[in-house]
Amino acid sequence: MRSASVVGIAAAALLAAACATTQEQGKQAAVPVGPEEVQRELVGRTWTVMLPDGQPATEHFNANGTVDIRGGLNDNGHWRLWEKGYCTSWARMRIGAERCFTIERTADGQYRIYKPDGDISMTIIDLK
Repeated sequence: MRSASVVGIAAAALLAAACATTQEQGKQAAVPVGPEEVQRELVGRTWTVMLPDGQPATEHFNANGTVDIRGGLNDNGHWRLWEKGYCTSWARMRIGAERCFTIERTADGQYRIYKPDGDISMTIIDLK
């Protein structure tokens, strides 16, 4: 009976270690994206995004500094490069106040965009 308990504890410890390793690998696989990559890979393209609530949306990140988003959210605004990513101001969202976002690219090529507080803002699931 006692050896079954030891085996169970050892199995749980191995499972916990494996989960921690997988989570750490996931974090290592995502790399921060700076303004150069934003300019090169995201500007002038149409983004299909998944919002935190699971709703899809389409965002047009135009080369002229304008941006619009449709689906889930519907708004127009402006964007600019920032040393850690990009910033946007919208006609309706946040009453026009600018907010800056950090970005990371995952190993599978998706871009995750984060609010200043670290919460996810959206995930780019397709670029055209």
